Amino acid sequence: MLTVTEVKNAKAQDKAIKLPDAGGLYLLVKPSGSKLWHYRFWLHDKEGLASLGQFPDIGLAEARERHAAARKLVANGINPVHAQRQAKLEATQREQLAAQGTFGAVCASWRALTDPELKASSVRQRERELDNDVLPVLRRRQVKSITRLELVAMLHTIQQRAPETARNVRTHLDAIFEHACNTGLLSANPTPPRSILKKRQQNGHAAIAVDRVGDFLRAVDAAGMNPETRIAMLLVLLCASRKEEVIGAPWSEFDIEGGLWLIPANRIKGKRDHLVPLPRQAVALLRELRAITPPERTYLFPNRRDPQRPMANRSLNAVMERLGFNGEATVHGWRSVFSTRYNELGVNADVIERCLAHVHGNYTRAAYNRAEYLDQRRKLLAQWADWLDKQRAKKPTSKK
Repeated sequence: MLTVTEVKNAKAQDKAIKLPDAGGLYLLVKPSGSKLWHYRFWLHDKEGLASLGQFPDIGLAEARERHAAARKLVANGINPVHAQRQAKLEATQREQLAAQGTFGAVCASWRALTDPELKASSVRQRERELDNDVLPVLRRRQVKSITRLELVAMLHTIQQRAPETARNVRTHLDAIFEHACNTGLLSANPTPPRSILKKRQQNGHAAIAVDRVGDFLRAVDAAGMNPETRIAMLLVLLCASRKEEVIGAPWSEFDIEGGLWLIPANRIKGKRDHLVPLPRQAVALLRELRAITPPERTYLFPNRRDPQRPMANRSLNAVMERLGFNGEATVHGWRSVFSTRYNELGVNADVIERCLAHVHGNYTRAAYNRAEYLDQRRKLLAQWADWLDKQRAKKPTSKK
């Protein structure tokens, strides 16, 4: 039998040499100098060779232990080579299952399934909220090890800083853990109920006072802001449109000659195509914008950092703040000014609602006609644009 000294001192020769130990175990010394433990055995009248490791990683004592275990397998009619392969396969499978079972892997799988259904802006918001508040803590954790108690603590921490983000994160977590249940990684969803978070305060969107409309328009004109930002703000007002509809608009949606803007269903809250009859003031702004932008540009108002994306969602909100109207009005609140004015004047409510792209739940027509009330809407938006011009021309008021 071999000794430790013999194993250490074994020298490489021109040809590989075998130093036998006992029971078919031997040390193979290769010309390169590497020393490998092998076990030669016979099973079912066939010769086999099992690799037991390399010296010095595997010393003589451990090689004998591995040899003894392999001999037991042979005695029981099991090929140790096959057993090694099966053990490696099972270890690999365990590693794969462990990797698939991490929160980060489940989150990625869920996003791959659901991101394509969302608008690009929603995907970016989801990614930002997960990257900032969830993944740094949970990415490498096994989903089955995450408890409701720690999720409650996480959501409460986020709520102290950003209540709306906390509500969004809870929704993300609920969907991610539900996905884990659906793929067999969990039997129960640990996400806490909505009731653990404070309810959203329904304050609505602040609408500017009528006697301050002219002050705002004059402030926009006098601010010396980027012309694209100015035009974006004014188009929101003139078209009584949602901010997202304007800043995300590509040129392909506009028929400037015909004075029409067709917003497709996938870009509008009501999920139905919406046709906007453009007042002459809006057409003039579009012509002005077209004259100062490259013809190959996709969006009317591209993002300054990435022209392949639309303007940042907060850009127009920031304008309101810089002009001193923060708290007094919001960008979305201009739609309320439009609605309130013409409802008070007794205009057909259906015409007003179609201008705002509102389709109520009791609107049961099988096919929604995007051009319905088009003539009336064209007249109403023209009146609105002229009224805004009149407010701009009035004398300034003192801020209340």
